[in-house]
Amino acid sequence: MELKRKIYDDLRRWKERAGHKPLIVEGLRQVGKSYIVQKFAKENYDQTITFDFRHQAELKSIFNGNLDVDTIIRKARLFFPDQLFVPNRTVLVFEEIGDCPIARTSLKSFALDGRYDVMATGSLLGVVNYRKAAKIKIPTGYEEHLKMEGLDFEEYLWACGLDETAIEELRSKTRDIQELDSFTAGVYKRLLKDYCVIGGLPEVVSRFLDSGKNYLEARTVLTGLLQDYRADFGRFVDEEGLEQIDYRLQSRLNMVFNSIPKQLAREQDVRKFKFSEVSRGGRASAFEGAFEWLEQAGMCLRCFNVHTLDTPLSLNADENYFKAFLADTGLLMAMNPIITTREFLNDELGAKKGAIYENLAAVLIHKAGFPLFYFADGGNHIEIDFLIEGRDGLILYEEKSTNGKMAASRRVMKGETPYRATCCYKIIENNFGQGEFFTAIPQFCAPFLLEQIREQIQNFSQ
Repeated sequence: MELKRKIYDDLRRWKERAGHKPLIVEGLRQVGKSYIVQKFAKENYDQTITFDFRHQAELKSIFNGNLDVDTIIRKARLFFPDQLFVPNRTVLVFEEIGDCPIARTSLKSFALDGRYDVMATGSLLGVVNYRKAAKIKIPTGYEEHLKMEGLDFEEYLWACGLDETAIEELRSKTRDIQELDSFTAGVYKRLLKDYCVIGGLPEVVSRFLDSGKNYLEARTVLTGLLQDYRADFGRFVDEEGLEQIDYRLQSRLNMVFNSIPKQLAREQDVRKFKFSEVSRGGRASAFEGAFEWLEQAGMCLRCFNVHTLDTPLSLNADENYFKAFLADTGLLMAMNPIITTREFLNDELGAKKGAIYENLAAVLIHKAGFPLFYFADGGNHIEIDFLIEGRDGLILYEEKSTNGKMAASRRVMKGETPYRATCCYKIIENNFGQGEFFTAIPQFCAPFLLEQIREQIQNFSQ
């Protein structure tokens, strides 16, 4: 099935902007980079010429020697004899540019020349890690970047066939804090649960919907993707363009990656990720590199604790004190026993579903474009799930789908602590509501709440 993606509009804006530079669309494998780039290229250019460096390694030889545009095009015509390479009407698509580092260097020539648009795709696993090749220097300032991720919840609703009228109703209800009727709320609650179970990776979503919402079919795809991702752990391309694997890093990556679901599931002392639980006697110095790799590759998210409830949050963050989440909830569910999925869907998981919903909240906040922060002050017994910098100040964002207590937020909002915040949102499974010091938002409307917070900030800055 064809999936509508928001990034298509970003590509259109890139093309329409005068003086645009070569574009690299980055993202985790299987988020739909190649599909959307090829679709956009075919619909917006007279001619598309694709250099697939992953499956046509011989194309790399085009970039040996001089990297001026005329030389590259002259060599490319030998590989594509039926193509005309018409200036200003042709787009060159460099698939998996991370597999051909020298092609990345050539983007400077194309940026300065201006006769051919270039769109490149690259998994973050490749784009990030070939930088280990010390002999390859990437010119700066001659390329643009778009990061692509799995479907957000609105894109998932599009895939399920919901029209814009229905989605606009959710936006309106979120803006006005108006309850939905119980039937409609129940439908969206189930859609949100499905999204949580299967995640947003396009292949998984397509298989799930094409199979009549068969969870086992979706899980099969997720299991296969997990194997593929693990096979990429520690992979990089050296200065000769050859694929290499750092096996020591690969081992640590697997240990950290496997530990994230386990640490999310523990019921006590959940305020931080513990390296000692990755391996006996584990220390941050041994695993920090692995965490950075997973984060840059788009596989995990880190939510940093802040020293105090004050803005800007980034200046108050403690990089050694964080919670860790998987960047796709489908991957999280697939790493848990299949009975966890059944119990979650049937509301039989009890308090253990709190970790799943907290991971979902982290994903939704991240997809909305906000960095992840939380607050844990053991001395004052204050813990806030997530913090967001809003237009008017600090926002407390509490995921309370399993436990409605918010004693810490109450104390902050009532002025009973040294800290201050402008508002508090309580994210729940059920309908909208207004509390004494908080506004309750159903989970399925949380993405629209975050969207509205972001738009308020953007409008204020204009």
